[in-house]
Amino acid sequence: MSPVESVPVAVLNHVDDYVELLYDDIPEKIKGSALILQLARNPDNLVELARNEALLSALSRVLREEWKRSIELSTNIVYTFFCFSTYIEFHSVIIQYKIGSLCMDVIDYELKRYDQWKEKVEGKKQVLTPDKNELPKSRIPEPKRRPKSGTWAVADVNLQKTRSLVSSYHEDLCNASDEILSKNDEEQMKRKLKALSKRQEQLLRVAFYMLLNIADNVKVEEKMHKKDIVGLLIGAMERHSNIDLLILIVSFLQKLSIFIENKNSMASKGIIDKLAPLLDSPNADLVNVTLKLLFNLTFDSKLRNKMIKLNMLPKLIQFTSDDKHITLAMKILYHLSMDDRVKVMFTQSDCVKLLTDMLLLNVNSDINCENGPGTTDVLLALCVNLAWNERAAQQMTSEGRLRELLARAFRHRNAMLMKLVRNLSHHAPNKPLFVEFVGDVAGAVTSGEAPEEFVIECLGTLSNILNPLNNIDVYAVVERYNLIPYIMKVLNPEEKRSPELVLEAVVCAGAVCAEERGAGALAAAGGGHALVAALRQRQADDEHVLQTVFAFRQMLSHAPAADHLVSATEAPAYLIDLMQDKNVEIRKMCDSCLDIISQMQNEWANRIKVERFRCHNGQWLSVVETLGAEGGAGDAADDLPPYLSAEYLTTHRLTTSDSQTSLNDDTDSFSGDDYNRANSRNTQDGHSDDLGLSDSLSGKTLDDDAQFSKNLNVFA
Repeated sequence: MSPVESVPVAVLNHVDDYVELLYDDIPEKIKGSALILQLARNPDNLVELARNEALLSALSRVLREEWKRSIELSTNIVYTFFCFSTYIEFHSVIIQYKIGSLCMDVIDYELKRYDQWKEKVEGKKQVLTPDKNELPKSRIPEPKRRPKSGTWAVADVNLQKTRSLVSSYHEDLCNASDEILSKNDEEQMKRKLKALSKRQEQLLRVAFYMLLNIADNVKVEEKMHKKDIVGLLIGAMERHSNIDLLILIVSFLQKLSIFIENKNSMASKGIIDKLAPLLDSPNADLVNVTLKLLFNLTFDSKLRNKMIKLNMLPKLIQFTSDDKHITLAMKILYHLSMDDRVKVMFTQSDCVKLLTDMLLLNVNSDINCENGPGTTDVLLALCVNLAWNERAAQQMTSEGRLRELLARAFRHRNAMLMKLVRNLSHHAPNKPLFVEFVGDVAGAVTSGEAPEEFVIECLGTLSNILNPLNNIDVYAVVERYNLIPYIMKVLNPEEKRSPELVLEAVVCAGAVCAEERGAGALAAAGGGHALVAALRQRQADDEHVLQTVFAFRQMLSHAPAADHLVSATEAPAYLIDLMQDKNVEIRKMCDSCLDIISQMQNEWANRIKVERFRCHNGQWLSVVETLGAEGGAGDAADDLPPYLSAEYLTTHRLTTSDSQTSLNDDTDSFSGDDYNRANSRNTQDGHSDDLGLSDSLSGKTLDDDAQFSKNLNVFA
């Protein structure tokens, strides 16, 4: 991109003479543009040049009208405007003369012409003459000046003569014969194509660089998008021989990719296919900028899937061992790990073990990073995602790594590292490994010394491993570490604990109730009332409601705790209200609890029968009630009422096929393993209204069936 050789040193005071050269023939124009370029490359001259409107007008006109005749001339002029673009103060000059739009037209034409040259040399098809698809000439008439000879005719003759003598490589190519070339001619054409390609790449580089500089203006970038700047950049990416040009193109694409319109345009043009070969480049700068672009594109799930299909995962994993690329590689792998199907691919090598070892060596090293999350933070987040996969979790805990993870988690009180341990404890094959650490985890929960975020993860881990099937004496752990008083304290609304901690306390209560002694101790301490009180405070949270109902189900699995829950708390009333909840899982869990309650000898059995009948036949009852209100006294002479009364429902057993199975089932109601069985009633999807959790139900007393039937009267 340097000026033409043998050009004298430019002087600012002679700029008018250089402008005069722009009105001569091509050789003089090249010389004049090279001299002006020398001046523009000195930042001290830019202010003076920007004030010279004659200079800027002449440069823009020559570029618009003569760029096709000489690549060198076009390069000099575009390079001159590039010097202006390096300073934001001069961007208005480029915008005023529409140099950006002109450069995009030039780039588009040059790319098409290169394809034609290449096809001509390869013998694929005839090259179109460059006169076709010509850019429109400027409508501004060229200002005339008297030639130095003083004779216009002589000047015109000299102009025509000079133009007939000027030739270039691209003219030779375009005017070449279509006949079969000899071997020497073919080699000569290839050499010319190589030389032309090199000159053209210089023009493309300086033009793209200028567009990148002025793209800081969002409005200018929007105009570039409309003229398909993304297509031009991707079209120029095939020139792998010019590393500097590739780095510039990928950097430009990275800047554009932050806008969704440009990202979608890149996706439609197969950007991932173009970037995949660049990861194998020996140039570290090119690989680094390619990873930056890939990171921006990984926010799109479809593009992430494309990367996986192109088998880019192994290459990205290799970059984790390179200090130059490890941070970007970790960020890309973190985004890829959000897909469950990709998590399995990490386990097909020693990648998971290597990542875990890296985490153990660097944990807590760069937690506070001013420029965003550090490498260790991203690595930890990646491991947390991978820990959800059972096979990956087994690899993380193998060879004594679990002990090291726990030791570092407790030493640094790192909540994210404890979250990783919690995810590892979720898988059945890993649970026996946690038996020896139950005391440490339970002690961290009740000690009161750890931060709340750390306690939340410890409480979740404890809930995962507190199970009699893991050879753990649940009641002994509960008694030794005073878990029940801690749970009661957290569930107390007056404590005003965070919703996350309260939710984990409810989950832990359900885990404690898995054993009969633990359920009895929790019921004796008022756990049923505490769970109901917490449910009343957070009834809009589906996750909290579901975990609370599961805790009720665990308590109902043991006779002493079940009797206390049904007779001394308002839990049955809330379960009846939740029968018509919008959440399917909540409805299933409520049906399981109500099945057990209906089989117990208590006054709730008839209530549950009536409510289930009304839930199942809600639409029919609504229609009958409407007809009864409209009929009035005219239906009094009928022998049979239009619908069954509440008294009939409370004194006769319902024998429908759906309810008879659950109500007459003589199997053990307190087995504790049947909470996932199928719903025993016909659930209403769109025909019933949500009852909600009303305080009126909690205040009702069930003295006898008559009083209860009166409260549920369905007459108009």
